[in-house]
Amino acid sequence: MTKGEVTVKTGHSAESDVNGLCRVPAADVYETPDAYVLMLDLPGVEKDAITLMLDKGELRVQAKPSEQKQTPGRLLFSEMRPGTFTRSFTIGDGIDTNSIDAHFDKGVLTVKLYKNAQMKPREISIN
Repeated sequence: MTKGEVTVKTGHSAESDVNGLCRVPAADVYETPDAYVLMLDLPGVEKDAITLMLDKGELRVQAKPSEQKQTPGRLLFSEMRPGTFTRSFTIGDGIDTNSIDAHFDKGVLTVKLYKNAQMKPREISIN
């Protein structure tokens, strides 16, 4: 892994929710001059139901959607699956782990992983 890189893990770990169900949320990863920005789609999730954990170079997101309400009548078709969202990212050495911001708005979790000062581009003067 290159220093400062954020690696997206495809799939999820063996952990699942109490029903044995686990979902992988869609994610986008961007790089800016100062940070890496992760955006995860977490529909049906409340802010208090999200856990964001950094441990040994792995950033792990877990989120439990609100319970689905019963609908009147017999279900004819469904693409909405129950289960806990889980996604992991490998974080390189170039990330300042003391300066990570997270924001949740309208079902999208945005995590900003700031680069260490030595990873940021800088101009070198010539003497």
